[in-house]
Amino acid sequence: MTSKKEFTRLVDRLEEYLEDETGVKRIREAREYILSNWAAAKLRISHPAGVKGSSTEGHVSHVLSSRMSSRPMGWSRKGAGKMAQLRAYYLNGGDMLELVRYQKREQPRAVGAEYDVLSGEVIQRSERNRHGELGKYTDRISHSISQQNKKIVYFNSHIWGL
Repeated sequence: MTSKKEFTRLVDRLEEYLEDETGVKRIREAREYILSNWAAAKLRISHPAGVKGSSTEGHVSHVLSSRMSSRPMGWSRKGAGKMAQLRAYYLNGGDMLELVRYQKREQPRAVGAEYDVLSGEVIQRSERNRHGELGKYTDRISHSISQQNKKIVYFNSHIWGL
């Protein structure tokens, strides 16, 4: 069995091989967690019947339930699986902004999802042509956009600007 001193020495050696600061930070946090729970871990390892139980239920409650059941909404199996993956990615230190950038760079658009952003002038010209004589009134039409669509447009314009 390894002593605390040997464990600390091994972790310090491991830190020497890491180049990025986030990796070093994660290893230090893990070292502190293990050292603060050293007695309990030692007791569990020495138990003759082996390790009994796990922290799975606590993790499910902390990671998934906090997002997926705190606000009433319906989830498809695929949607729930994707959300679980995103939550695990984020809580394991993943950079969500970098994930979006990666997807934009590496993931081609789905077939049929290609579209162009049209200016108001182009839309008005199209409406005038489509409606013939009545099309001259298209620039006088009163309109509004739903709150949901405003959010989508704002989000997309922000993401595309990254």
